[in-house]
Amino acid sequence: MIGWKLRSCLLFGVAAGAVMAPQPVAAQSEGSSGSAESSVPGDIIVTARRRQESILKVPVVETVLTSEQLENNQIKDLTDLATRVPGLNMGIGPLTIGPQISLRGIGTNALDQGIDQSVSLNVDGLSMTQGLAYSAGMFDLAQAEVLKGPQALFFGKNSPGGVVSLRTNDPGDELEIIARLGYEAEAEEKRGELIISTPVTDTFGLRLAGMSSFQEGFFRNRAQNLGPDAFGSIPLKRKFAETRSHIVRLTGLWEPTTDFTARLKLNWAYDNIQGDAGQGQRADCPNGNRPDPASGVIFQNPDDDCRLNRSIYLVGADPAFFPNVRNGGVPRMVRDQKFGTLELSYDTGNINLTSITGYYDLRSESLINAILTGYSAAYYFADNHFYRHDFTQEFRADSDYSGPLNFTVGAFYQDGVVFNRLQLPVNRALLPEPSFPTGFLATGSHKLSIESYSAFGQVRYQVVPTVELAAGVRWSHETRSDRVLFNVFEGSTPLDISLPNNDKFTSKNWSPEATITWTPTDDLTLFAAVKQGYKSGSFTLVTPAANPHFGDERIRGGEIGLKSRLLDRQLSVNLAGYYYKYKGLQVNLSLTDPVTGFPVIVTQNAGGAKIYGIDFDFSYSPDAIDGLTISGAINWNHSRFTDFANATCINGQTISEGCNLLPDEDGLFTAQDLTGQPLPRGADWTGNAAISYEMPAGEDAIIRFGVAGQYSSKFIRTLGLDPAYYQPTYATVDGNIAYGAADDSWEVALIGRNLSNKITAGSCTASSFEQGGFTSQVTGAASAGPAGKSEFSCIARRGREVWLRLTVKG
Repeated sequence: MIGWKLRSCLLFGVAAGAVMAPQPVAAQSEGSSGSAESSVPGDIIVTARRRQESILKVPVVETVLTSEQLENNQIKDLTDLATRVPGLNMGIGPLTIGPQISLRGIGTNALDQGIDQSVSLNVDGLSMTQGLAYSAGMFDLAQAEVLKGPQALFFGKNSPGGVVSLRTNDPGDELEIIARLGYEAEAEEKRGELIISTPVTDTFGLRLAGMSSFQEGFFRNRAQNLGPDAFGSIPLKRKFAETRSHIVRLTGLWEPTTDFTARLKLNWAYDNIQGDAGQGQRADCPNGNRPDPASGVIFQNPDDDCRLNRSIYLVGADPAFFPNVRNGGVPRMVRDQKFGTLELSYDTGNINLTSITGYYDLRSESLINAILTGYSAAYYFADNHFYRHDFTQEFRADSDYSGPLNFTVGAFYQDGVVFNRLQLPVNRALLPEPSFPTGFLATGSHKLSIESYSAFGQVRYQVVPTVELAAGVRWSHETRSDRVLFNVFEGSTPLDISLPNNDKFTSKNWSPEATITWTPTDDLTLFAAVKQGYKSGSFTLVTPAANPHFGDERIRGGEIGLKSRLLDRQLSVNLAGYYYKYKGLQVNLSLTDPVTGFPVIVTQNAGGAKIYGIDFDFSYSPDAIDGLTISGAINWNHSRFTDFANATCINGQTISEGCNLLPDEDGLFTAQDLTGQPLPRGADWTGNAAISYEMPAGEDAIIRFGVAGQYSSKFIRTLGLDPAYYQPTYATVDGNIAYGAADDSWEVALIGRNLSNKITAGSCTASSFEQGGFTSQVTGAASAGPAGKSEFSCIARRGREVWLRLTVKG
């Protein structure tokens, strides 16, 4: 504690001493307080502090992508967005886990619907932390902002890793119609967009935006020729996986006076994926490609090369042998999301009052071949029903006095319900009657109730026109309760192994922060900040455990940065350094109970972790070459566990492989020491570089082209010590060329993403897939036994994309 306080005081004191040093009067300028009014033409205006400010003057490390950048590069979801933000990494979880996001190595790797993401998503003021919310596609955006480091004050709940903030377009003053059609060759995807925006009266406007897409699938399922010894399985479509997606958004904007604004956003996002629910593919098979050593059944396809590539081997469930299976035994994922915000803003002259009411409704149905079998069907499939409802309310008052002192105060409330039901229909070809007479191996459900409220405030003091001191704090109070029911159907009577019906806990936290900002000119800002952050603990909602509760995640540290415009504002350069320590980082392992053979999800708190590094980016648009922009960004990040001595062992892990702690009553070790190991998805080096150029092509047309490259050093994809768990170093290349009217009325574009076709993954897990769902592995001994080591599976990201796109605007 003393060391932390000393480092914080030194960091803040050195920065304060630097910015408070006497400066020539000529270096000072009026209007450099960071307000939007003081920005210059061409500035990017951001809302990192929920006020419109020039990106140059806000004391936050962030990456911003404009609407033009998003459209030109066909960035249509958060996975695409991550390729443009060094340090941002996306994984994909199975069933209703959804995408898993990390920033600077801080994120959630848990296969657990009860956990909040450490990097929150904020869409038009609605804060979301459920993984599936991150799967909704993006289009018709005004801007995307990625705020790095803990964000405690301005985006609803505390967010210890950062915030991805998306702002969608509002209605304009004139009628606007945009139609866009696209076709992608590799996945055979067809995508259409239609946007209609119009003023209804002088004070009221509407904008209706819709998107629909259908794809056959990028991957190829090779498990087609199944013999008579393939028990209970059916082949699936060769193209993997057929996906239909729809998004509809309605925006209403009412401005009856210059002082009052009402903005309503209503969204519907729907995805139907046939054949896949985040099943992934085997990427490493340390035991070779063999039948189950216990039963002799061939679960894994003999042709599977156990490499992460475009070929997968997955089978469905034959309804003749799975009496309780749904959707004809074809794996699927259906997501139906409805969400919206009502923002009311009233400017009294000196104080702006804002109310943001948010609602989020998610429903999902999924069926998965959880054991990834590619020949015989597994002993059981997994059927998941899930819903989440959230109501949020935020009130905020933000002052804008002409004097040196201003403030922001507010309050936030959340009422949420999460329901998760998991059923395991059995394979009668392998488990004939009278065993499991209900047709289910097990069923279970959780109902998690969430109530959270907090108060926050910040005081900003303009010491001199060029120096601002700011201090703020958020107080949080959160209560979570979990109702659990879990039955194992071994005989004619279900075995009820329910946990206590009203497991409940309450979490309280104070998260202060302080910043100092020096803006000697309109083209230079230096800042420093010390911050604390927090994320509430929760309950594991997948399978029962002796202790399903895990604790809070906490962070404290600081950052210092520089933002500048040079060469008569042709060149922008930003540089920042950061240092943060985490306590109780919420991490996860997917295991199998050695007695029952059931899958078990373990979410636990790591003792501690530390990250430090440097963010650098630049953008150069020379006046001598109109239309040319060269940009680049680099993140060096050191993210490691500092105390994680009792991490649960992987099934089949031996003593020599690191499973050498906490012996059980049989003398088998159960834990490993991951202290010093990197955090999942925390690459040491990530970066990108891009060149774009736009030029006239005759009197009435323009041509635009661009090329971009992304790089990532290796990173670990799940907890463990096995070298196979690492994603190797990779680089990708994107390109685009477009020809269109000079007045932007039409455009034809050819867009390529990941042209080098690198197949990568950000989320993986280890299990005994070759045994079909029941394991006889030995863990924590001198040898793994006949069942051998766990295999490694990953959910790969889509590879190469080649789009042909037509846009018409009227």
